[in-house]
Amino acid sequence: MAEQHVIRVLRDKRSELAGLVKGLERELGEHRAALMHLDVTMRLFDPETRPEEIGPRQRRRCNAWFRPGECLRLIYDVLRDAPQPMTTREVVERMTELKSISLSDDCQHALIQKTVLASLNRAKDTIERVETAGVVRWRVRQAARERCQ
Repeated sequence: MAEQHVIRVLRDKRSELAGLVKGLERELGEHRAALMHLDVTMRLFDPETRPEEIGPRQRRRCNAWFRPGECLRLIYDVLRDAPQPMTTREVVERMTELKSISLSDDCQHALIQKTVLASLNRAKDTIERVETAGVVRWRVRQAARERCQ
């Protein structure tokens, strides 16, 4: 016969997960209803509008290292002071020094590098990607640099 304490713990875990799923389903129903009301309201103001053609906006998750907008501000600080374009790795190392972030393993380093790279790619108007000999480096665009000074 199975160990009773193992079965009890598994039942408790299943009950917890079932409650979580039920709550999420209820929340999903509420969001769907709100979306439907919003669509109807949009059609009241503009009968020609097609709300179903509006694509969903991706929600970005916050991370433990940077507050909203802080990563990009730090990138600007690092690149603005750099005498020449910097690699993503160099930018990450400088930012971790500025923030006193200690990365305990390669996985954390890869995650923070991915975060920084995503911010660099989103800032196409102000940060320039420079590729030389297959190595990608970054610098603040000249027009953006002049605005900052």
